[in-house]
Amino acid sequence: MRGKKVGLEIERNDLDGSFTSDSVAESIKRVMVDREGEYLRANAYAMKETFGNAELSTKYLDEFTRAIEEFPMTRAEV
Repeated sequence: MRGKKVGLEIERNDLDGSFTSDSVAESIKRVMVDREGEYLRANAYAMKETFGNAELSTKYLDEFTRAIEEFPMTRAEV
């Protein structure tokens, strides 16, 4: 989600990849309260139009399923 600019990566421990409750709280504060998070909130709201639309999601899923069903099989799969 970071690449889409709708979220931040939570700071993690370099050794084991864990994160602390303080780092989670700080990330949430940065996104939800701080000025820094304004563009993230705006981008997330804009994405809501696509991902929050059940009709559109169903259409995309149907198209994806149809594309998979019509995809030609390779010799190894036959």
